[in-house]
Amino acid sequence: MESLYKGDLAYVHAAAFGTLARGAASEIVRRLQSSPNQVRRVMDVGCGAGPLTEALLDAGFEVTGIDTSAELLELARANAPTAHFVHASAYEVQIRGNDAVVALGEPLTYHAEGADADNLISDFFQRVAEALPPGGMLIFDVIGLGDPSLAGRTWSSGDDWAVLVETTENQTERTLVRNIETFRRVGEAYRRSHEVHRVRLFDVRRLCEKLASCGFGTETAQSYGAQQLPPRRYAFFATRLAAADDPERRANG
Repeated sequence: MESLYKGDLAYVHAAAFGTLARGAASEIVRRLQSSPNQVRRVMDVGCGAGPLTEALLDAGFEVTGIDTSAELLELARANAPTAHFVHASAYEVQIRGNDAVVALGEPLTYHAEGADADNLISDFFQRVAEALPPGGMLIFDVIGLGDPSLAGRTWSSGDDWAVLVETTENQTERTLVRNIETFRRVGEAYRRSHEVHRVRLFDVRRLCEKLASCGFGTETAQSYGAQQLPPRRYAFFATRLAAADDPERRANG
């Protein structure tokens, strides 16, 4: 399990980058509450510092937060103390016992160098399908292929931190790499740290086909309700079909 968002970057992410989760929360809650199956237990994959976890708890769900960053989980436990948290990868964690799985903010796109991302995500879809009851939901977002290019340099800062990100991408190999330099004030000086995040780019149509083969009916969008996603991000709202409603399973059965 590769650990990202260590110490200083975890602090910055919690302090300044929870806008998407908070903006998307109302639409995610609405869809879960509207599910044909009563959703009670939700797994929040890539929960980070817990902004979505908090919103799900406030809506009355039982929530298990999953993240590979021990530092972010420490913050999440402080922000959402009634949730259950597990330090694990989405590709290793036990899914059974949940009625819905949410992976907000591209956590399924993060893969170690050399990992077979396509097989990992296919296996993840299958395990979720086997774990969820009919009507259960899988909600997630990824970065798709296409235009505009995401390569470039960006920076942002706060009262006691700054982050510089250089992004490169190779659409032929379906990879995107972020080199992240973090500066965080400690006493009278700034501490510098560095992380490299490797991200897999996905073909949206093929992901829909994989979900269908696992027994999901899927809708895609480039927003969570009123919360627009950045360029080339796609949200997937997948509902676990009953066997009688699944045309592929009927054809094979």
